[in-house]
Amino acid sequence: MIHTFRIFVFIAILSFGFLGCSATQETSSSQKNKTQTSDLPTWYQDMSFQADSIFFIGYGEAIASDSLTAISNAELQAQVNLESGISEIVEETRGRLSENGHEAVNEPEFLIMLRNASQAIQDAGSTNKKVATEKNGYYKGFVSVNISKTEAKKVISSGFIDNQGYLDILNSSLFFE
Repeated sequence: MIHTFRIFVFIAILSFGFLGCSATQETSSSQKNKTQTSDLPTWYQDMSFQADSIFFIGYGEAIASDSLTAISNAELQAQVNLESGISEIVEETRGRLSENGHEAVNEPEFLIMLRNASQAIQDAGSTNKKVATEKNGYYKGFVSVNISKTEAKKVISSGFIDNQGYLDILNSSLFFE
């Protein structure tokens, strides 16, 4: 009987120990996430890419030992996120064109031209907002880079200047509209 009681007490203590550890960890993580969210500028979206009716917007953040480097690295990240987001939209458009019977969009030449045109978006975006905040001796940079849908369409279209047929197919999809 005493042996059974000891086993019961041991299991109870072990259970309380596990429950106590898991509750502490969860509370710490919740507090950490609240702090991180409050450190964001009001204009900054906690996502890498956003599109509205007029603009495509890429967001980036970076940490560095000085504010200029933090902003510069965040700007590079925002440009990459802008290009990546637009590339996904263009690829979805290409997929719809393929489903609608435009076999030319599956040809290697079209795919290469499309990829090169999408990569040009990175350099065409304009820095919209940027800020660096200091915390514990380090700087965190936040940047948004945008491009209008009209300008993005011009950049993508310019990649097809050597093949009017491909450009006509792409324009028939009303991409970015």
